[in-house]
Amino acid sequence: MKDAFRLYVHIPWCRRICPYCDFNVHAATEPPAMAYAAAVGTELAAHAADPRWTGRPVRTVYLGGGTPSLFPPEAIAALLLAATRSFGLVEGAEVTLEANPGTVSRDRLRGYRDAGVNRLSLGAQSFHSAHLATLGRDHGADETARAVEAARAAGFENVSLDLMFGVPGEAAWEWERDLAAAIALRPEHASTYALTYEPGTPFHAWRANGRITPVGEDEEAAMAAVAETRLGAAGLVRYEISSFARPGRECRHNLGYWDGSDYLGVGAGAHSFTSTPASGHRWINEREPGRYLAAVARDGTAVAGEERLTETQARGEFVFTGLRQIAGVDADRFARRFGTSLEAAFPQVADLVAEGLLERATPRVRLTARGLTFADAVAVRFV
Repeated sequence: MKDAFRLYVHIPWCRRICPYCDFNVHAATEPPAMAYAAAVGTELAAHAADPRWTGRPVRTVYLGGGTPSLFPPEAIAALLLAATRSFGLVEGAEVTLEANPGTVSRDRLRGYRDAGVNRLSLGAQSFHSAHLATLGRDHGADETARAVEAARAAGFENVSLDLMFGVPGEAAWEWERDLAAAIALRPEHASTYALTYEPGTPFHAWRANGRITPVGEDEEAAMAAVAETRLGAAGLVRYEISSFARPGRECRHNLGYWDGSDYLGVGAGAHSFTSTPASGHRWINEREPGRYLAAVARDGTAVAGEERLTETQARGEFVFTGLRQIAGVDADRFARRFGTSLEAAFPQVADLVAEGLLERATPRVRLTARGLTFADAVAVRFV
């Protein structure tokens, strides 16, 4: 098996934890960057000896978190060097670093660029001070613009902005102003996410006790629609439910998640997936950083749980992740992987087409404009 794969590296620390966040993050202002990078290097070397990964190069690297920009450039360089030594990177590999706008400077960004990072994803979320405070963000409304300016000066030609809408108390005109501020920075990519209230987070509890009031469903839907209109007019084309890009700047790493490609996750709490053996195999690492470091020191890897997918599970996941793409599910690829046609496996496709939620665009099946509005309801029809 020599096909290139995606590599995700989880860096699980933030200066503080936002009250809406349910990711595997831990509060620290000075995380053990070099010790953690060394442990990830050990884990990578162990996976390189696994027949599922041996001899396969890395197509994309995504350094996510948490706040990877808390790590100094030398730690990021060590992580990327370890990946190169263990697997090798394909020529022109996309290498993304997530960053908090308040943690970067021109010199620090130049260090990341010199280390091999060629794509920067900035967690802007909002350009409105009050909404940033509501979200618990630790950067100011003007710091995103300064971070983008510093990134350009450091040589980054591929910058993405994450934006969040549906913040409690947010008006439609404020979201439009956020979009205008983002567009003015001329990013190559933008992701827009509706605020969600995940169980176990402070926001979930605060909504339940009335401390915060969610934006109404109709208002949230209108915000999503205006994002597509405004970003599209600025040359950022929607290619996934929450993602917009200039042509050729789509996030290649994330496309791999949506089209069912193999990915290896390293670091505390990282997830991995291979489409073999049988219908698929996925696993997760130890979430707590101390346990992760101890497990790698002891065993070389830190797998805490795993699951073998049934063919029914694998087929369903292939479709509902594929439908996140505006281009839709590749029916030919489905047939090659599972040995049957998409519509034979899922007769409900015909019903969804008749309902105006799906359409055929050979060789793909994709959500219609109406289907995009009800994407979650369509997805559950394949679970």
